Amino acid sequence: MDSLFSMAGKVCVVTGGSTGLGSYMAQGFLQAGAARVYITARSTETLAATAAELSADAGGECIGIAGDLATLEGVQALAATLAEKETHIDVLVNNAGLGTGGPFADLSAYDWDRTMDLNLRSPLFLTQALLELLKRRATVADPSRVIFISSVAASEIYAHVMAYSTSKKAVEHLTPQLALALADDQVTVNAIAPGRFYSEMTRGAWQDPEKESFKAELQRIPAHRYGGREDIAGVAVMLCSRAGAYFTGEVLNLDGGHRLRR
Repeated sequence: MDSLFSMAGKVCVVTGGSTGLGSYMAQGFLQAGAARVYITARSTETLAATAAELSADAGGECIGIAGDLATLEGVQALAATLAEKETHIDVLVNNAGLGTGGPFADLSAYDWDRTMDLNLRSPLFLTQALLELLKRRATVADPSRVIFISSVAASEIYAHVMAYSTSKKAVEHLTPQLALALADDQVTVNAIAPGRFYSEMTRGAWQDPEKESFKAELQRIPAHRYGGREDIAGVAVMLCSRAGAYFTGEVLNLDGGHRLRR
């Protein structure tokens, strides 16, 4: 049973891995035995601090690669750096994203484009750029894994996050299509759709736990809590270990029952 959730020896890449959900998954992979986890971010200072902390705490090696994945140039630069460092990659988590919002009257083409670029275009083409490395050690019994990070916003109507929710809905539609396209390469593709988690994106909602609006939100969530580090790390490890080798093309809702309130 210990080997069922083991990631012993695996090489992983987690984009947007210096804070929040990305860092939680990176830590989970290392604690499950991954040999190396590469994390990316734009902030070199935060990236270095997180990489050092995770390397010290989790047994494997966490390596930071700074860069901006909002552009295709940044995507290609990351792929080139990884190709120089590794002969194969076992896991790619496309976590880097942008959460734009505001009234429709204030929505600009610039905000729409940069949201779509980072949340949808970049993860697709990063997967393409890393495909040869993902295929290198993949087998029928132990396929390589690609995970996209969606959101509860993908299946609900939020007028104030039009670009964000549309990009995440597209990610969920892309997931089974890419899973089918890569099946013969022994690469599985799944998505995790988190609800409310303790992260930088939601800090404004949870940083004051005595705030009435926060307490009311906890009551609306059937689980009556926000998700934490172990919640997302556990699902990511399951998908990327032997336990998840037969999953592909799926969207796993990780929201404490939030969508049951629809």
